[in-house]
Amino acid sequence: MGRRSTPTDQAGLRLLAGDVEMMRLVAELYYLRNHSQPEIAELTGFSVSKVSRLLSRAREQGIVRISVEPPPDQLMPIAAALGERLGVRVHLTAGRATTPTIAARLCGIAAAPFVASLLPVTGVLGVAGGYTVHSLIQALPLMERPSLTILPLVGGWDVRNPHLDTNELIRRMADRLGARTRLLHAPGLLDSEATKLALLSDSGVTSTTRYWDRLDMALVGVSGGPTARPGYGTVMDRLDEAGRARLHEKGVVGDLAGYLVRLDGSIVEDEWSRRSIVIPLDLLRRTPSVVSVAAGSNKVDAILGSCRTGIVDILVTDVPTAQAALRLLDPRPTGLRRARTRPEPAEGQPEHVTA
Repeated sequence: MGRRSTPTDQAGLRLLAGDVEMMRLVAELYYLRNHSQPEIAELTGFSVSKVSRLLSRAREQGIVRISVEPPPDQLMPIAAALGERLGVRVHLTAGRATTPTIAARLCGIAAAPFVASLLPVTGVLGVAGGYTVHSLIQALPLMERPSLTILPLVGGWDVRNPHLDTNELIRRMADRLGARTRLLHAPGLLDSEATKLALLSDSGVTSTTRYWDRLDMALVGVSGGPTARPGYGTVMDRLDEAGRARLHEKGVVGDLAGYLVRLDGSIVEDEWSRRSIVIPLDLLRRTPSVVSVAAGSNKVDAILGSCRTGIVDILVTDVPTAQAALRLLDPRPTGLRRARTRPEPAEGQPEHVTA
């Protein structure tokens, strides 16, 4: 009869039987008896940090196995229908949020594992942030991507809205992934096109922008239109009321990585674009994989318009937003509530008319 193998930790060190039993005890107190970590610390005499370490090691060793029920199958037909209409791959997150703020935040958090599975191991990842992308980055699992370089696709810093500060987003994402960064020290919107062109020729800026033609993947958010007031700061807040009205008159429904889009997917020419530091449109179109993450009632038109540009390969959104998009694409009633059509009258018979 062979000897029973001794458990080892991630560093390959053997664990003592007492260590394993302490992991089991702490895990039982936490997961089965519903004690908080501070309560367990008081019961055992351990520090809270030691309790946390024991719980983490218990999961690493397989002493604790956690499973989450997968999304219901009914999400697949909705994703397939929207993807077919827009010509993109659609991944849905569950959600019933009624406010744009909550919808965007929850979609980003729920989308994190899926987006993490798409991230390249090596190469260059470009990011254009926003409220949803910011939430996603905060929820990313810890990974090791030392050969991956992350950089902004747009300029911008914003002390009031961290989700619009591209360099801060890049730093946070690199911390989660153990990746390298290339920062873009430039504002998103310049006073004039001449200022923008001068800044783009600066060596400190070109040291980052030269990577734009080497992208393996782009992760982008989508803003709502110029009249939207979602309850959190957006790039549209950089405009005054006259600027918002100008874009509205031009049919702008949203912003995709610095580009203004109409509902039909056309790109709007405006001084906004001419004054913005963003990745050139042809380079964004050539990126092998462009993943857009967006949700909320304020973004339905923007999501449709951005997908119709042909730039987006994968759309991540929540169920209510997808359903609203499908209703906008096909406003006819469906299912049991489909409107009946009146049969054509037989030849030679008058059509029946009711008063």
